[in-house]
Amino acid sequence: MFIELAEFLRCPTKHEPAFCVIAPAEMKDCRVLSGAVGCPICEEEYPIADGVVRFGTDPLLGQGSRSDDLTVEEMPSARSIWSLLALGSPGGYVVLVGSPARLAEALADEMDGIHYVGINAPPDVHSSAELSLLTATASIPLRSGICRGTVVGREYAEEPWLNEGARVALKGSRLVVVREDVEVANMNCRAVGRGLWVGDKT
Repeated sequence: MFIELAEFLRCPTKHEPAFCVIAPAEMKDCRVLSGAVGCPICEEEYPIADGVVRFGTDPLLGQGSRSDDLTVEEMPSARSIWSLLALGSPGGYVVLVGSPARLAEALADEMDGIHYVGINAPPDVHSSAELSLLTATASIPLRSGICRGTVVGREYAEEPWLNEGARVALKGSRLVVVREDVEVANMNCRAVGRGLWVGDKT
């Protein structure tokens, strides 16, 4: 996990938001490879192992299968996703929920200086200098209004993940969903087609 992401982490337990505290045990450059994240309110601790912050269990892994995942070949191209996010300048974070985390490396090639946060990424995806990985059961463990864009994979294109994707987005930023037939509160639909739904936060 990218160390600077720590200030944006949010405990998934329902209580007032608070800054989480990170206790690194092993680091490599700016990445935390192992350690723990603690909540000062409920005093819950979440482990960091192999660079992944584990706020909860990926609900799809609990089903014993991720057969709904899109492979890289089935995903829209990274160039298409990049164009739809309409970032325009470096800096900040983009959240990738589920299988779109597979595109992080290719998205990073489009522009330096943007960090990607994968939520419940497929098991074959590993953290890197460009990609931090978090697991969670029913929410995105990030503070509200902190990311410049969100991409939600087909397997997570339902509640609570759609509203969570909107919650963590900055006003005016884009939400891209790899599914057409969705509705998302607080998002203005801009385009639907080719297996994608695109909106911006009102």
